Amino acid sequence: MGRLVFSLAVFLCGGPPLLAQTHESYGIGKRYIVTISEEALRKSPAWDADAENPPLSARKALKLADEKKAKLVQDSKSRKWELQAIALMPGGDDKWYWLVHYEARPRVGGTGINPFLRLAVLMNGTVIDPKVQDYPPRKE
Repeated sequence: MGRLVFSLAVFLCGGPPLLAQTHESYGIGKRYIVTISEEALRKSPAWDADAENPPLSARKALKLADEKKAKLVQDSKSRKWELQAIALMPGGDDKWYWLVHYEARPRVGGTGINPFLRLAVLMNGTVIDPKVQDYPPRKE
């Protein structure tokens, strides 16, 4: 019965509800937490079901994410931050955002999991500022 009521509510409201979403990434000595609030999604334009392309192009989203990345992480002698992927992510109710994934690749050799950074770009061009924490947390 509960599922029926939820399904009916979703149908009458035009789609799944907006949901806050969080993405964590782990850089070199830092953790980055990107939280996309329901309010932020609500303020960004919807991707109309009849439109072939989203309101913000992948190229523009990547440019904006690159600018934010440059303020958060830098290349070193041993690692270079490189784009790994850019993906459209559903936010509910025809709201979408871009999730841009970077990795700090070793310049020579290397094994294991690379440090990575994920940034979210809303369809209005807003790049969500991540909460930055020391990782692992410092012991007091």
